[in-house]
Amino acid sequence: MRSTRLIANTAVTAAALVCLGALSACGPDNSGQDGGKTAAPAPSTAAPAGGGTGAPSAGATKPAGNGGTDGAAKGIPAKAWMDTKSIPMDETYHYAPLAANAKPQTGPVQFKGMELCHAPVAKDDEWMFTGTASAKASVGFGGDRWTAQQTLLFVGDPTHSSGTKQTTNLTYERLTDALNGCAKTVPGATVKVDSAADAPYFAAVLTVPQADGTAATLHEYAVTDGGTVSELSVWAVTKAGAQPKDAWKAPEDKYVGTGMTAPMCEALPGCG
Repeated sequence: MRSTRLIANTAVTAAALVCLGALSACGPDNSGQDGGKTAAPAPSTAAPAGGGTGAPSAGATKPAGNGGTDGAAKGIPAKAWMDTKSIPMDETYHYAPLAANAKPQTGPVQFKGMELCHAPVAKDDEWMFTGTASAKASVGFGGDRWTAQQTLLFVGDPTHSSGTKQTTNLTYERLTDALNGCAKTVPGATVKVDSAADAPYFAAVLTVPQADGTAATLHEYAVTDGGTVSELSVWAVTKAGAQPKDAWKAPEDKYVGTGMTAPMCEALPGCG
């Protein structure tokens, strides 16, 4: 048993990479914008930039403190972050690497989509949003220009506990339920889900009124595999009725989803 735990810990342990750098390596290139979806992004040669409402079943046990039930990973590995070439608007903005901007989180993670939809983590659900390790990385310009943020929550290695996988699935469902229900928690919000019910990713476009009279346009993506939940939020905030400064340009949703899942599964255990 001790040997098994040591092997699991070795597989998931990596130093959290805390970033110092600027939010973007360079300014936007406004030439040639045609909006909409583009083909799959070319492979990068640069450094990696990288619910249901039911109660958990008997196998889904709550993690002890911030540790989970199957290991004590100390952070999210740098290679778990998606390459910025898979992020919408990177063709225009040339985002800085996410790994270089990653900040470890403590306590329950607040996903950006839930934050904008005024759907905070319920007190009774905090245990499932805490996990073994978590971090966020934000890049972009802010305001009426697009900001991108990826959030990674590693619940644990499900190969050692069926309860870990159930917890991960519940957390993902809580996130997608909050997004689907955004119009219920924010009057005037709109939600357009672009992904099929059986797709291996969630993709939606939301317009969320803000208290100061502005509105956030949010392109939201979420994936889960193994014991990890990943969210990518790309948003801009404008005066009500106005459009973001730069026209939307993005790979097809399935390529964004793959761009999130592939590095996550390479760096963290349990995907299958």
